[in-house]
Amino acid sequence: MNSIQFLKTALKEYKMVGALTPTSRYAVERIAGEIAAEDKYIVEYGPGDGVITKRILSVLPSDGRLAAIEIDRDFRAELERIQDPRLSVVYDDAAVVSRELADIGLPRIDAVVSGIPFSLMKSQIRREIIRHTHKALRPGGKLIAYQASLLVLPLLKNYFRAVQWRLEPRNLPPYFIIVAKK
Repeated sequence: MNSIQFLKTALKEYKMVGALTPTSRYAVERIAGEIAAEDKYIVEYGPGDGVITKRILSVLPSDGRLAAIEIDRDFRAELERIQDPRLSVVYDDAAVVSRELADIGLPRIDAVVSGIPFSLMKSQIRREIIRHTHKALRPGGKLIAYQASLLVLPLLKNYFRAVQWRLEPRNLPPYFIIVAKK
């Protein structure tokens, strides 16, 4: 998806997309760098145009699985172009799917990668997604969130034993890459 198409989709669905430009290669590399060899079963909330999805697949073991949760119709076409048997795409709202992550067909959940804009959500929805995600993760699992603000940080600290963040300034907007470990 080119930048103009991405911008059109982002403007149309800003509260769901939360970005005006595709994620930079610098942010993509930092996010993918948080995925460890033992992270075989991954969920991605809000894969958008699939740029991070593709990078996750490139580091995912051959017997791993990635379930991508996307609500936007324009991004669905981009995700359907990714031909990888390890990828399954669920066309639904992450807030809904997070309630029943055990039902998405993964034997366990090692990591959740999230680009959904927590800062644009109602606080109750944000809290529910974090709570359900924490519950679904295996012990030692992690949530990797990339966000334009640190608004979600205190909430993550309420649920996760360790929370760290780094700024990736070579993205528009700059992203905070937050890793919360269960």
